[in-house]
Amino acid sequence: MFGYLAPLKGELKVREFEVYNAYYCAICHAVKRRYGELPRFLLSYDAVLIAMLSAALTGGAEAMSFSSFRCFNNPMKKRDEAAPSAAIDYAADVMVLLGWYGLKDGKEDRDQGNVFKSALTAAGEAALRSAGRRAAERLGEKSPVVRECLEEQQGLEDRGETSLDRVADPTGRLMAEILEFPDMQGSSKELRDLGYRLGRYIYIIDAADDLEKDRKSGAYNPLLLRPIAPEALKTALVLDLARAGELLGAMPLKYHKAIIDNISYLGLRAKVDEVLA
Repeated sequence: MFGYLAPLKGELKVREFEVYNAYYCAICHAVKRRYGELPRFLLSYDAVLIAMLSAALTGGAEAMSFSSFRCFNNPMKKRDEAAPSAAIDYAADVMVLLGWYGLKDGKEDRDQGNVFKSALTAAGEAALRSAGRRAAERLGEKSPVVRECLEEQQGLEDRGETSLDRVADPTGRLMAEILEFPDMQGSSKELRDLGYRLGRYIYIIDAADDLEKDRKSGAYNPLLLRPIAPEALKTALVLDLARAGELLGAMPLKYHKAIIDNISYLGLRAKVDEVLA
């Protein structure tokens, strides 16, 4: 996971920031409980949005239940963590699965000259293999769909696809699958549409963020093969985010609306400005 689905922290109220961090810590503990210590290094902000959105739509009272603990990173200060829940476990499973798949793909890295990087990636994949397989089992029918999207993505990149829309499509469909939460009641069409918009955003903003690095290394990047003016790229991203905002605005969020709105309306657009600057 890329870590682009983050809030604009300066615009969160103090309690909202504490709740957001409490979910982050809860996912970290869920990963440790379900998969061990090592996969905790895969944790990203994207997982927090997945957990909070799932809790807001499907959760019960546990979505607003918290307890205190002392983190090994700063044992002198107590911190809050959200209560264990299906939403948090689901986000942990998704994070581990995507992290493992990313390392599996990295074993066949396109930068074949970087022997050290290839060896490090292979070692990481081997270390996370057992956890990744367990995550795949827990996610059931979603796992092969996610894998299919990632393989299609890799195939498009290997063939040097120049259409940004075409190459961003598999990540959109991957996120659509992830945001169709297992416990969701009724139609999930809006959630899948939201996931698709967020997935496209993730792929495109990541390509823009990596542009100079990929230019130097010679790695694939659709923006190198078919350059797009920053203004046009910003327009495409803002249109996807506007649609995502419309979809979220119509959803019956029972919890965490202010935090989710911050991510959708402020955090994602701030990241666009930051990267394209």
